Amino acid sequence: MTQQTITWRQAAAHAAAVLERADCEPNPDMVEAKVSIADGWTSLAVALSEIEKT
Repeated sequence: MTQQTITWRQAAAHAAAVLERADCEPNPDMVEAKVSIADGWTSLAVALSEIEKT
């Protein structure tokens, strides 16, 4: 398994991209799933930002 790093900016960009796709999604269940995924990316971005500050 290879190691990869991600910055808070990359995580935030992933969240934005997922929300863009959710905005175009006709299926309400998929919208909910994608918003949940975006929330996860946002939480990761916040955590990484806090880590980078220390």
